[in-house]
Amino acid sequence: MRKISAHYYLKPDGTLGKRPIIELDEVGTIIHIRELGDAFKEEPGLEYFPGILIPGFVASIEKYDLQVKTQAKVNGVLRIKEGEAVLDKWKYRSAWETIQEDLKAGENKVLLTCIMKYTFEAAKILKESKWGVLEEGANPGILILQNIDLRTLSLTDKATFKIIER
Repeated sequence: MRKISAHYYLKPDGTLGKRPIIELDEVGTIIHIRELGDAFKEEPGLEYFPGILIPGFVASIEKYDLQVKTQAKVNGVLRIKEGEAVLDKWKYRSAWETIQEDLKAGENKVLLTCIMKYTFEAAKILKESKWGVLEEGANPGILILQNIDLRTLSLTDKATFKIIER
């Protein structure tokens, strides 16, 4: 079992939970989430990452057959496979780049809303209930957003994400 924590995590309702401990089984399925808030204490085997834990991005494709799909996790993004080959990168919108562009353009000024668009909402469109959400029973892959202004929940010039669990 793996245990990870951070300053915050993105809850399924789009709000932030403070100081979570997320427990994962050997294949990355979330078996338990505890939100400790100000009562947070270190414990044996806990991996701590500064930032915000979010589910892995879900790639969006303009056209594909929903009947013929299997999943592949590539570089922090859940992607659809056709047969044996992962679809070419150019067929996907890069979620992170799009989020950054939307925020800079003022199209969507709320970081968490932008992230939900490429995690929970995209998974819902694909009818993948175990993707796009950090909740017990899900296997979304987990990313950590780093160098985010945690007071204003806004991106900085150095904002990035890192893959925690594939």
